[in-house]
Amino acid sequence: MPATSRYKKIVVPIDGSGWSRRAIPHAVDIARANGSELILLHIFHPPAADYADQLALAGQEGQLQHLRDAVNQTMTSIANELRVSNVEVKVQIIEGSGVAGAICDYVRDENIDLVVMSTHGRTGIVRFLFGSVASKVMEGVKVPVLLIHPDKD
Repeated sequence: MPATSRYKKIVVPIDGSGWSRRAIPHAVDIARANGSELILLHIFHPPAADYADQLALAGQEGQLQHLRDAVNQTMTSIANELRVSNVEVKVQIIEGSGVAGAICDYVRDENIDLVVMSTHGRTGIVRFLFGSVASKVMEGVKVPVLLIHPDKD
């Protein structure tokens, strides 16, 4: 790692969408230039998370575990592709309901130096109603956040 490296740990939140993966090449370039560790972060919010206890009692825990396994397999696959190209990569999956808050907590707790994330590009009423994870992360952390806007066709 270069002695003057400002970015030792870079986190890329991945939500499973193609949009979120668009941030990866940018993060990889920065990681390579700085000899940084790249952390792929997924906040797993299972469907009906508020009813997890009832689902377990109803025998649905197996379906939730299947979803967890699928997320883990996808994240591991992405990480393995990056490792082949000589990037130090770590996968972190956190189960929680508040995505932006969980990302912010992780950034603070793990001394992350840079967040590289995609924005879905929502504007207007949609953004007002549903909020923006990216804007909440920008407001909630004290490190730089590089936002990658989705490509326009």
